[in-house]
Amino acid sequence: MITCILAFALFSRPAIPDPPKVALQPLGEVDGGVVEGLARDLSSFFALSVAVLPREPLPESAYYAPRGRYRAEELVAFLDRITSSAIPHVLGVTSQDISVPKGEIADWGVIGVARLGGRPGIVSTYRLRVGGASDALFSARLDRVAAHELGHTLGLPHCDAPLCLMNDAHGHLRSIDVSTGLCARCVRALAERTR
Repeated sequence: MITCILAFALFSRPAIPDPPKVALQPLGEVDGGVVEGLARDLSSFFALSVAVLPREPLPESAYYAPRGRYRAEELVAFLDRITSSAIPHVLGVTSQDISVPKGEIADWGVIGVARLGGRPGIVSTYRLRVGGASDALFSARLDRVAAHELGHTLGLPHCDAPLCLMNDAHGHLRSIDVSTGLCARCVRALAERTR
């Protein structure tokens, strides 16, 4: 009888899911439906498990008052601190404008930043409606920007193939809008890094 109860106890435990390979971390006020859709699209594109974490407020320390923006590198560092080390890659998603210093420019607006081969990255939806973008174009842009930044965390550097997803946007949405996915070289590099 005791053996039977012990066997039942061992086999009736709920399965403990593996931590996701990628977590999306909403930061500040951001549309939950947009984040959920992005999670599905990234999961499909990279064939990795993607989870959405509970929303966190944007850290005040990252706010750059002179331009009303958030410093992307500080948000990336914040994500690295607050996310469980069991999650290999985390991508913050915000609707706020983000920026980085670039050369002589103290505050260059960007749509995403990630550490090459690192764990965290951040994407912003703030500039993705430029040109009166439809919902479909907005969603495609967000998918591509997020996949690009996640690609960096997976070890993919910028690529010089003009239509590759890993091509550097150089501050323009044009390269994002014409991207057709990963080029053959980046597909091979990603396969090697995710084995």
